[in-house]
Amino acid sequence: MTLNRRQLLTTLGAAAVASRPAYPLAGAAAPRLGRPLVSGAGAVDWDAVRELFPLAPDWTHLAAFLFVSHPRPVAAAIEEFRRRIDSDPMWIEAAAFTDAEGRPFHKMKAAIADYVGGAPDELALTSNTTTALAVAYHGLRIRADQEVLTTEHDHYVHHESIRYACDRSGAAVRRVALYDRAAEASADEMTARLAHAIGPKTRAVGMTWVHSSTGVKAPVPEIADAVARANRGRAEADRCLLIVDGVHGFANQDVEVAKLGADFFAAGMHKWLCAPRGTGFLWGRADAWPHLRPTVPSFDPDQQETWQAWMDRRPVAPTRASFVSPGGFVAYEHFLAVPAAIALHAEIGRARVAARVAELNGAFRDAAAKLPNVTLVTPRDPSVSGGLTCFEVHGLSAEEVTQRFRARRISTSSSPYRVSYPRVSAGFMNSPQDLEVALRALRAMTP
Repeated sequence: MTLNRRQLLTTLGAAAVASRPAYPLAGAAAPRLGRPLVSGAGAVDWDAVRELFPLAPDWTHLAAFLFVSHPRPVAAAIEEFRRRIDSDPMWIEAAAFTDAEGRPFHKMKAAIADYVGGAPDELALTSNTTTALAVAYHGLRIRADQEVLTTEHDHYVHHESIRYACDRSGAAVRRVALYDRAAEASADEMTARLAHAIGPKTRAVGMTWVHSSTGVKAPVPEIADAVARANRGRAEADRCLLIVDGVHGFANQDVEVAKLGADFFAAGMHKWLCAPRGTGFLWGRADAWPHLRPTVPSFDPDQQETWQAWMDRRPVAPTRASFVSPGGFVAYEHFLAVPAAIALHAEIGRARVAARVAELNGAFRDAAAKLPNVTLVTPRDPSVSGGLTCFEVHGLSAEEVTQRFRARRISTSSSPYRVSYPRVSAGFMNSPQDLEVALRALRAMTP
């Protein structure tokens, strides 16, 4: 008798340990690990929110967008799943492929889908934004007579994913500047420049939602409309796809990203969402996935088709999102704990998180703009700026500014681009007092 993988794992699941749900469901409240975060009247206790993060209290932390500190509900969920796996490593097989443990993988994907405003079968799980972009471009069905259009403002990993894929396919790469001076960027100009650059050979437009180089927030819905207009009358094999690096807008804007209009949206969850480190995703429209080829064999427990196609020595069906999730063993306790971060955002409220990020960073920009030794790079207009601020201090390099902040125990960063700027970013765990500390340090900076 032939025993396939599903039958084998079902058999293993029968011997699995008894289920004890250890993960919050989508939309559930985060575990109570301190005083309530939101009052009955809807007021957020931001001090209580800050207490969830084990950040060193003798430092001012203003690089929240770069890498996450696990808040306590997330850390607790990670530890519970780690304990389960360490006590019985085969638990992960039962949890992934049988009903014995309550389908935590399915619940995790459902929680992410609920947050992005899409469906679970539109998600490929990755470890970060870099991997998500790589599987998108290396899987793209593109011919040598086509091109990828991108912008001058994208990050190294976006540009290199495009370059590597086009080097292999023979396709061309073009770049367009969406603005000349970031501080004067406008939605209309950015949309017009990109729309004008799309040509009949453009197979994909690769862009970033919030530029970590300048802090500019690009108008994704308007650009999506321009891509849709360019696609009128095109054959499906010539369809222009909009691929968005969305990591610095994801979870700090009051937006369901699946409704922005992109074909594919890549993001790490270990930044603004404060989900476990090493977690990310590539979301794609259901009708866009067949335009990609899988590049890494999938272990996604929500699908058995690629495994069965290998077993039967037959071609794989048209690509679905689950085919694209890179396989191999990962930090399962981190992925399964993602719903705890989503639950924390749900408890505070997506709109309140976004408003807090906008308020803090907007206030910093307004105050910094008044300093005689500072020139803002990021626009002050909230419609075209995100949760980070780039600026210049007269007579000092970006690295010198960052080091002077560190000398005062203020953690910031500088942008890793050919033209580098110091950056300050407030997350929802920050306070107005944190930004005042940074502003006092800025006022004291002289060449």
